[in-house]
Amino acid sequence: MELDPSVARLAYTLSIIFLVLALFALPFDIHVEAALIIDLVVIGMLAAFLVFIIVNVKRSS
Repeated sequence: MELDPSVARLAYTLSIIFLVLALFALPFDIHVEAALIIDLVVIGMLAAFLVFIIVNVKRSS
């Protein structure tokens, strides 16, 4: 599966923005177990998506 460069750039930018927002919310979720689990799952999914985008763009170029 090849990504269009403009779509890959948009996906990368949005992923970085959402990852930074999730990391900012992380200290406030430490005392609430359910929110902490969800935040960690979101961070893991965003990291996996970023790896997918980076590998896919490197492979297509």
